[in-house]
Amino acid sequence: MFKSVFSKYFTISTVLVITAMVALGLVQLFFFNGYWIAEKREQLTENARQIAHHTADVTSRVPNTDNTYVISTRSIKPTVELLAQGLDAEILITDTAGEVLLISENTALDSRRIPESALSQMEAEYFNVSSMDGFFPTVHYTAATPITIKDGVHIGYVITAMPADGLFQYLNDTMRTYLMSALVVLLVSFIVIYVMVYRMVRPLREMAEATRRFAEGDFTYRLKVRGKDEVAELANALNNMAVSLSATENMSRSFIANVSHELKTPMTTISGFVDGMLDGTIPPERQEHYLRIVSDEVRRLSRLVKSMLDLSRIDNGTVALKPVSFDLTDAVCSALLSFEQRIEEKRVSIEGLPECDRVTVTADFDLVGQVVYNLLDNAVKFVNEGGVITVRTYRENGKVWCSIRNSGAGLSAEEMPRVFERFYKTDRSRSLDKTGVGLGLFIVKTVITLHKGEIFVRSVEGDYCEFVFWLPDEGEKHNK
Repeated sequence: MFKSVFSKYFTISTVLVITAMVALGLVQLFFFNGYWIAEKREQLTENARQIAHHTADVTSRVPNTDNTYVISTRSIKPTVELLAQGLDAEILITDTAGEVLLISENTALDSRRIPESALSQMEAEYFNVSSMDGFFPTVHYTAATPITIKDGVHIGYVITAMPADGLFQYLNDTMRTYLMSALVVLLVSFIVIYVMVYRMVRPLREMAEATRRFAEGDFTYRLKVRGKDEVAELANALNNMAVSLSATENMSRSFIANVSHELKTPMTTISGFVDGMLDGTIPPERQEHYLRIVSDEVRRLSRLVKSMLDLSRIDNGTVALKPVSFDLTDAVCSALLSFEQRIEEKRVSIEGLPECDRVTVTADFDLVGQVVYNLLDNAVKFVNEGGVITVRTYRENGKVWCSIRNSGAGLSAEEMPRVFERFYKTDRSRSLDKTGVGLGLFIVKTVITLHKGEIFVRSVEGDYCEFVFWLPDEGEKHNK
């Protein structure tokens, strides 16, 4: 039915305003009509009472010889004429049979007898808006009251009447004034509604344009944020989403580029050496040497694939923690044994372990073991010849801490904030680390975060580099 949100809201708002104005007009008409009739009823009835009392008073003073009473129209006529002129109404005096005895001036009647149907209702005070069954030529406001003398005897009736065409003129004038005012109000309302609906719909159109651009891959588009209402919050959310999508897109592109690079290098090496052996370029006596290089590159590919699988499981949220209690110090010692040959080749000293306490932690044994292994692997790679690796495990402030520090070149201030990014490798590491793929520290940070812990790095360029992480001390909580 509606082709746009603008037409929908503008139409609905307009219909509501018009409906409200019509309803208000009808209510006003109803109350004005009721007020007018009530006012005429009170006015006519009160004057009818006064004339009835005056007539009864005058009549009761002059009884007939047979002790009956007859209304003396001559005595009350001046009063009736005066009140009729003041009220601009018609006043009639009738006997109990409905015969008109006295009538004010300028009153035109087709009959001088009250219809029986109306007369039967005048035993008590009576008011009606009608022609009294054709007694009056037009519709009149009619009030009647009985003339009662002593002992409650009715000797006649006083009828005060007024043409009802005054109401129609009054209502006509009132509605004309109301309609003129309503037209002005409606015109102003239409303008205000148009402006307000347009201002409400314009951000929605801009948001639709923004989502279309985002769907096309253009994340540079930004919405103008106006005000602090819900629409402004939605615009801010879309802008933040664009920033997030842009970062994710850049990360995805960087991810693909890095993976392609990391896969291409060992595959090119393997292909080149294998082709050299097959076509005889590499002599038989040198083949063992190049086969060892091919074996190293295959292992590098294997590590890359394993890291990629681990990364995929973490990103997909399919990694389920299996917490167990184990000694973190023993885990560090076991991991160090894996690097014994490399440590001896570089004549590296291991410090801190004899002073470490037995520290029990509740966590996923395999994942935390991978964290420790990756951090020690990183330390062994970048420690200087004859340098020192310092390991510490301890419990402090409701947390289990582990620190792995190596002497050496360290990290620059520019490199430290990025060391935990996926595929990030410093220029120095590219020359020293030929087998890494830049995923180890990213996986370390992700695993620590999964355990609700934290990891950070300290470094002084040209002196040392230290990685410190902590895990919640679940054992201490249970002991409490």
